[in-house]
Amino acid sequence: MVELNCFGETCPKPVIRAMKALQEPGSAGAVRVLVDNTVAVENLKRLAASKQGAVSVAEVQGGWAVEISGVSEADAEWPSGEEAALAEAGIACPAPEAARQQVTVFVGSRALGQGSPELGDILLKGLVYAMAQAEEPPHRIVFFNDGAALTCEGSPLVDDVRELERRGCEVLTCGTCLDFHGLRDRLAVGGVTNLYAISEFVLGTDKVVTL
Repeated sequence: MVELNCFGETCPKPVIRAMKALQEPGSAGAVRVLVDNTVAVENLKRLAASKQGAVSVAEVQGGWAVEISGVSEADAEWPSGEEAALAEAGIACPAPEAARQQVTVFVGSRALGQGSPELGDILLKGLVYAMAQAEEPPHRIVFFNDGAALTCEGSPLVDDVRELERRGCEVLTCGTCLDFHGLRDRLAVGGVTNLYAISEFVLGTDKVVTL
């Protein structure tokens, strides 16, 4: 029996290595493959079934040991090309998940949208609360212009913004805006930023959302 250590390898590499090992003269139609992900375990089971072989799975430190045995020399033959062999075994690797794009949110007003200021206050507070409770909060939130007051003492949003910061969201307020409104000494959450840094956020790789 040939033993393969495929820890750290993703689909379809463990299966391809197992297919090649079964063709080796000294394999005796058996291979033991160490893997650390369930996709590899399931695909190795499919491989065994496609070649009328027996399969057993045992937990080992860091993953699983999948043993395939009883594969005859005739069954060990494969179509030419790895893609054809994988297709014959009914193996299709899942597409890798795309990395989630990070989001920078700009808040430039004390209210959300135009119209009733009272309603706008309610909407903005509800939205910031929702972002603070979201499974994946924004990467960064930047307060500027009249929105600078929202990170200062007395703001009804301070607790929710603190929750955002606690969950890993970078909280920044425009220093020029704090100075203009005389609020720098009342900043209650997050740090202070400047227009140079803000320009880098706008031109960077984050998705930018302005409220």
